[in-house]
Formats: sequence, structure tokens, C-alpha cells
Amino acid sequence: MTNNHNCDVCVIFNLIQSHTSGNTARAMPFLCSIAEIRMGATLRGRDATRPDPNGSYLFLRIGDISHDGVLLNDDLLRIEPNEPINPRACLCTGDVLFSNRGARTTAFVFHALETRTIVGPQFFIIRADKNLILPEYLAWFLRSAPAAEHFKALKKGTHVPIIDRRDLATLPIPVPPFSKQQQIAEVTALALQERQLTERLLQLRWQFSSEQLVQFAQNSSSPLTSLYEQD
Repeated sequence: MTNNHNCDVCVIFNLIQSHTSGNTARAMPFLCSIAEIRMGATLRGRDATRPDPNGSYLFLRIGDISHDGVLLNDDLLRIEPNEPINPRACLCTGDVLFSNRGARTTAFVFHALETRTIVGPQFFIIRADKNLILPEYLAWFLRSAPAAEHFKALKKGTHVPIIDRRDLATLPIPVPPFSKQQQIAEVTALALQERQLTERLLQLRWQFSSEQLVQFAQNSSSPLTSLYEQD
């Protein structure tokens, strides 16, 4: 399912790895050998991404995705490109989006909002071989510390660091059995949900305490209480 460019890169680097890794451990496959990697759509013209309520495409931007790979904005920008869009540029459910520029890198598993949703060249679109790897597991690994170290050593540019497709293609990916991949994906989702709930609780505690302080300031006869005093 990989394109010719990805395959050429993989052949070279897999040969290098096979000669240097030895026989003591099974070598991890490079990403390009288990997934198709392509760039997001190039939209030409100053008004290419101008909001259009009647536009025929949804446009997903880097700012719409959190560092943890969560969609922050359900109401995506709607646009009408100046030029025809190749149907292959439209996202499919299970595509993993990876930001390729800037200090912040993240990976997000896309689930179809509409049939015509696109991203710009600030993203790589990774379409994994689902017979080998789960998209949720792949996105988790792309956000992991080993992946971050791999990209940190290879990023180009000073003002706006950039990750080349070759650097992404040659990222070694551990591919455990599907059962382990599923477990990792589920634990990651639960840990993220726990963190979101904890952050929400802290926000509500802060809001409650602030309201109590305002009341105390306005009425000196009222007692000062807070959630922290109830423990």
C-alpha cells in the first residue's frame, strides 16, 4: 500500500539496518514499510483558506489539534479552494495526521466528519496498513519520547523547525501483537480522559474559591470557606 517514494527509502534504510543491527534482536520496521506517507494538499492563492460558509471542503488546521492528539474544535473551517482538489487528498477514517513543522509535534487519528475534509502541507497524512498496526497505537507512538528524540535530532531550520518526509519514513516502529497495541491505545485514552477530568476539577475548584473570596471581600461577616477546607 506504500507509494514508490516510500518504498525506495525503505529499501535503502532496511538494508542498512539489517547489516548493522546484528542477529541479537529482531529489527523494528521503519514507518514507511508499514504505512503510506504523503503530504497534505497544497492550496494556492492568498484566499485559498479564506472561510466560506458555503465551501465544499472542511479544512483542519494544526491549531485544531492538541499536543495530546485531541480535536479541540468540532466546528472546522469551511473553505472553497481555488483549484480542483485531488480526491486522494481527502482524509479517510483512520488516517493519522502528523504535524511536520514548528516546535510542537503531535499526531491525531482522524475520524470522518465529512467525506471532503483536507489538511494543508503542514501535515503528513499517514495511512497505516491496518493488518499490521492500529492507527491509535501508531499515533500514540508518534507522540512518545523515543519518537520525539528521533525527530529532535533530525529537525531542520532555526526559526521554524521542519521534519522531512524521509525523517518520518525512517522512524523505527515497534509493532507488538494487536492485543498489546489495543491495550496501549485503551490505556492512553483512559489516562487522557483522567487528566482532562482532573484539570476540569481543578478549574472548578479555582472558580469556586474565587467566588468565595469575592463574597468574603464584599461581606466581612460571611465565613470564608473553600473546598480545600472541607477535607
